[in-house]
Amino acid sequence: MNRPIRAGDYVEHFDPELPHHRAWLQAVLEQLVALDPAALEEGGILRRLWIEHQQDTQATTGQAAATGGRYPSRHANPLVGVPYFQQRDSAQRSQRDRSCFSSSCAMLLEALKPGTLPGSNGDDQYLAVVQRYGDTTDANAQLQALAHYGVTAQLVQDADFGLIEQQIARGIPIPCGYIHRGPVERPTGSGHWLIVVGHTPTHLVVNDPWGEPDLVSGATLNAHGMGLRFSRRNFGRRWMVEPIGGGAYRYAPGKGWAVVVGGVG
Repeated sequence: MNRPIRAGDYVEHFDPELPHHRAWLQAVLEQLVALDPAALEEGGILRRLWIEHQQDTQATTGQAAATGGRYPSRHANPLVGVPYFQQRDSAQRSQRDRSCFSSSCAMLLEALKPGTLPGSNGDDQYLAVVQRYGDTTDANAQLQALAHYGVTAQLVQDADFGLIEQQIARGIPIPCGYIHRGPVERPTGSGHWLIVVGHTPTHLVVNDPWGEPDLVSGATLNAHGMGLRFSRRNFGRRWMVEPIGGGAYRYAPGKGWAVVVGGVG
């Protein structure tokens, strides 16, 4: 009788030359980081594979840069030079509670093209451009506003932690939309945007334009949203989601919303 195949067998016989092994590893590691960060403890086999996976990602990015890619392969993590714009201080009072998307994209733009949006209220300048194309909550208006400034980007709805890591390796922060209200087991509401500026195996580093949330309960703790550390486990359950009706969502790995930059002119 054949012995059932266990996950440990794959780890022991992992072959980085085989594409399906690499795909399996990435999926497993992302799930482990989200569900059980302790699985990547120092000295373990999975920890070594995680580090090798990260190094492989950086090497691939470096090869792209060497062949003419715009972004160098080595960047600080968290990224430096990403400003913090707070939506609460918008000069457009009617937009203060609803301009998180614009403030997050404004942080992206100023990080990529410093000096484009000067001052602590540079996001108001960006918001005015967004409104030429549509509402602040409209993704197409955001993409057109970024294009106005020479940034080519797209909205994706199949993002995961691997995509975040790839963008940070390129030196590009990544705006992400997540469901911020309700308990983490069943988040609810219309959603909110922030920008991810760094990561660790267990956490993301973010700038949230509204302030610091309680990812477990869905409440807002305070108005200080710069350089927050969000656990992958709790943020993932609010970011990678799908609707289940009644304004509620459930965890759906690989279905995160994000604005991904393709190029800067």
